[in-house]
Amino acid sequence: MIVTVTLNPAIDEEYVVPEFVPGGWFRATTTDRSPGGKGINVSLVLKQLGYDSAAMGFLAGFNGEYVRDSLKRLGLTTKFVHIKGETRTNVYIVDEVGHVETGIVEAGPYVKEEALARFMVYYRRLLKRADCILFGGSLPPGVPQDIYRDLIVLARGEGVATFIDAAGAPLMAGLEGAPTVAKVDHRFMSRLAGVRLSSLDNLIEVVSGLHDRGVEWAVTSYRNYGNVFFTPKGIYLGEYDRKGLVSLFGSDDALMAGLALARTEKMNVEEAIRFSLACAWENSLHVEKGCRSREAVEELVDRVHIEKLE
Repeated sequence: MIVTVTLNPAIDEEYVVPEFVPGGWFRATTTDRSPGGKGINVSLVLKQLGYDSAAMGFLAGFNGEYVRDSLKRLGLTTKFVHIKGETRTNVYIVDEVGHVETGIVEAGPYVKEEALARFMVYYRRLLKRADCILFGGSLPPGVPQDIYRDLIVLARGEGVATFIDAAGAPLMAGLEGAPTVAKVDHRFMSRLAGVRLSSLDNLIEVVSGLHDRGVEWAVTSYRNYGNVFFTPKGIYLGEYDRKGLVSLFGSDDALMAGLALARTEKMNVEEAIRFSLACAWENSLHVEKGCRSREAVEELVDRVHIEKLE
């Protein structure tokens, strides 16, 4: 079983508008409202691909009830701790003419110590049943910045593979736990290393250091080329056709879902890269988050281009 951990879930509202500019009024041509947060998005994609997962984290208020009920209607297993306050709402605006995306995100409700302790009880129970665990997104107020590290270490102790897609201090703490797979933003790594990563050689040198810290796979975007995959079998550059893309919102989550499923199905390295990028590609072809079906993803797999760099 794949378990997804979303400590700061959200309701995601996406609006597609023509020629968005600040200060104007717009009539949206397309809208989408869905449960969100990186881990939840991964669970949604896995369900669309025909694989069941368990989603856990914190939910609060009316928004939290909407998220929980939406996931249950889709047949997802949930194990959320309910807290006071209100689950956040994130708004994304897609300019269908300029192809620019704008996002506004809230901080999320405060998590008290007793709620965190209950979460840890649930987490330890699910560890006994998990094949892999994915940690995604930001942390709500009250949650320690190093929690991803502690959760990853606990999972490693049980022999459970771990995936992380986060940023800033939570990501850096998570990397200390040596996750199996880490999705890192090349701009963040550039600031951290104090080196411009405009050259592929610099990017390879900096991110390869993650392997020395015990990370098996590291995935990062690079310019317009696509994604670079640092794997146990070498370094690969993968890309897909950017023509016809509608929205990149959620594409990273679809990619991580593809990697998690690829590991579960024991795909080899090149198969896993092609499949995960096909998931990201299919997600980008429509406004609604996720993939329309596994069949839709499979139709794109052979059209993904990969090149082994080292």
